[in-house]
Amino acid sequence: MNCQFSIIIPHYNIPDLLMRCLKSIPVSEDIQVIVVDDNSPDADTYMEKYPELSRPFLEFIRAPKNGGAGYARNIGLEHAKGEWLLFADADDFFVDNMYDIIVSEIDNDVDITFFRKKSVCSDNINQASDRDKSFDRLYELFLKTGDELIFRTRYDAPWGKIIRRKLVEDYNLRFDEVKYGNDVLFSVSAGVCARKIKVVDRVLYCLAYRHNSLSVNFCNKPGELEIRADVMFRVDKFLLQHDIYRVRRIKSYLWRMLKQDRRLFKHYFFKLNEIYPSKMSALNDIRKGLALKYQVLLYIYVFWVWITH
Repeated sequence: MNCQFSIIIPHYNIPDLLMRCLKSIPVSEDIQVIVVDDNSPDADTYMEKYPELSRPFLEFIRAPKNGGAGYARNIGLEHAKGEWLLFADADDFFVDNMYDIIVSEIDNDVDITFFRKKSVCSDNINQASDRDKSFDRLYELFLKTGDELIFRTRYDAPWGKIIRRKLVEDYNLRFDEVKYGNDVLFSVSAGVCARKIKVVDRVLYCLAYRHNSLSVNFCNKPGELEIRADVMFRVDKFLLQHDIYRVRRIKSYLWRMLKQDRRLFKHYFFKLNEIYPSKMSALNDIRKGLALKYQVLLYIYVFWVWITH
């Protein structure tokens, strides 16, 4: 199959929302749609129940085990044939004229093209949501500064962009196969490795807020803080290896650790020299923006951890 675009969609146990996503993608020989089911309990009945899965130019792949969205996306990458890659979550969808937008914005000199997104409520897509406002702020900051490193290192979701497949293949980029944050290192790595990027001030993708999605109740689910902290620590190390010394992503997670899991804080405290010149420089960075009393408490606690180690 020769096509211009491959759209990879991981799915687990939300077939009705998946159908909404698929219906937002036009049927075209120019678009290969790859749905990778993460071993949903009744996935063997989907082809019969949902005719949309039998439409032309769509591949429905059932993963042999339940490995999470990163695992499913990696399977999708192995089947992708298009020159350009797009990613969607099964509970989200594209804007009505998505095909016209991506065709008109393709640039053969560019490895990644970034687009705006809009956020809506899943139960009522006419109602706006404030999900992932941070991506909107990236656009506003870029429009003011023109600093493309903002997008290369901070637009850490795979959706809302078009990625050249050769970039992914050349650098052997793959998603982390973890429950949370599986897409962050992939997205940052692609952004840093891209020769040239383009930022388009047009909406391509719609995020649909669901009250029971993984993004809700952030870092309060069992094991979530530990997994996300590990991802961000590896992102920081990757950026340092490429001489990018901006804000350490682990920083905000350290404060969460102090509140939620001091065992985890101790673990990362003794690893900070891997991403900071020294522990003192790390402390000076972590304390920025804190009230004086919290700065004092931070230094006292860190001193106690140091001497009791």
